[in-house]
Amino acid sequence: MLDDFLSKRRNIIALAMLAVFMESLTSPCLKLGARYPFMSPGYIAWFCVAVLILCFYAVCWQLILEKLPLTTAYLRRGFSYILIFVWATVIFHETITLQQILGIIVIIIGMVVSISDEHQ
Repeated sequence: MLDDFLSKRRNIIALAMLAVFMESLTSPCLKLGARYPFMSPGYIAWFCVAVLILCFYAVCWQLILEKLPLTTAYLRRGFSYILIFVWATVIFHETITLQQILGIIVIIIGMVVSISDEHQ
């Protein structure tokens, strides 16, 4: 069943996007855990959530790397930086600077150029 799912390129790309989305959630989990005293139940709980997400990500990434070239797979990781920026502003209400916006624009341009080159 898994081989059937991974036999279609669009499913592999969707799995890569899901994996990157999940991986981007580890940073907010760790930051939320940092609000608690070291080794307190809250700290340990958030740390464990981050580790579970990374375990899911690692399994997905191994499946993805079996089917996609390394360069193609890693192009999708740029979304992680964009999502972490979103989590920082939405969850933690952090200030947005011009340099951050320019950095996100550069990442998006790089991904678009690389992905469009991949399709040619």
